[in-house]
Amino acid sequence: MSMHKGQRVKTLTKTVGREPRRGVVQRVDGGTVEVRWDDGHVSILSGGALVPDKDPSRR
Repeated sequence: MSMHKGQRVKTLTKTVGREPRRGVVQRVDGGTVEVRWDDGHVSILSGGALVPDKDPSRR
């Protein structure tokens, strides 16, 4: 899946009942994506660990 700047994303979780981490894509560089999380932190990670966040209440 192709990520783009400004796109809302969330992490994939492996634990049942655990809320995914949500944020906004800040930059895409090849296979890595920089995300500013809703809590203000920033991470650079593989785009494969993210999915689009389609929850309208999180915009």
